[in-house]
Amino acid sequence: MTRHRSFPVLLWALVLLAACGRSARPDAYGIIDAHSWMVASSEAGQIVDLQAEEGCWLAQGALAVRLDTGALSLQLRAFESQVRALRPTLPDVGRQLDVLYRQREALAGEQARVDALVAAGAAPSRKSDDVADQLRVLDSQIAAARSSLSRETAAVLANISSLESQADIVRDRIARCSVTNPEDGTVTAVYVHRHEFVPAGQPIYKLSDLQHLYVDAWLDAATLTRASLGDPVDVRVDAPQGGLHKVGGRITYIAEEAEFTPNKVLTRDTRAKQVYHVRIDLDEDAQLRPGMPAEIHLIDRR
Repeated sequence: MTRHRSFPVLLWALVLLAACGRSARPDAYGIIDAHSWMVASSEAGQIVDLQAEEGCWLAQGALAVRLDTGALSLQLRAFESQVRALRPTLPDVGRQLDVLYRQREALAGEQARVDALVAAGAAPSRKSDDVADQLRVLDSQIAAARSSLSRETAAVLANISSLESQADIVRDRIARCSVTNPEDGTVTAVYVHRHEFVPAGQPIYKLSDLQHLYVDAWLDAATLTRASLGDPVDVRVDAPQGGLHKVGGRITYIAEEAEFTPNKVLTRDTRAKQVYHVRIDLDEDAQLRPGMPAEIHLIDRR
């Protein structure tokens, strides 16, 4: 009788253990990651100042790298000197035309005097015609001089404008030799050293936001029915002495279409499986590091 009564108890214990085992099994696996930026200079040059060091925190806008600008500064000085040399060559239109305008004013007075004499019969009309012809010739000279001075002025101004544009380009290149930090974050890798020459576009350091980590996971269609945007999630990472450290998270992205299991979580069993990409933003936790493997446990909504 005792043996028969103990059998249901053992069976119930096995059922409970199996249920606990199923509930502890992760719904997905992933790798903790951080938003990162590969910071580079858009100009080539020798590094003269490098503030980015591995492990240091840099604020957005802080000066991180400064390249040598000696050659560019010399180019800028040359353009500025040429502009200063050209400005005095601009023609003084008012002064050069003033002589012609005075001649015309005098000739116009002579025209009035001759017209009065012609009207009084003291001078022939041909005299008035001669003065009028002289006025027309002088007006043509004034128009030609104004046109010539205008073209000369435009040519000098065009040269000045071109040189100033080239100077602005050099100023912009000099400004680009100072690399500022794009975001608040921690320097997780530095690829060059001070005094080294870097070509344009080559990464100088890697910046990561370690305060807002996330983990990417891939769920099959059956598991996805238990997940929605904004749902809280339990994420567990390895802890000392074989334990697991638990941290909270929230689902912030769910792919609209299924895909094959990506390479970084590929196994023989999951190679042909259709899964959905899910991103989980993690609560801030000093124990988390990018690259840590993580177990994802969905919290059932009951």
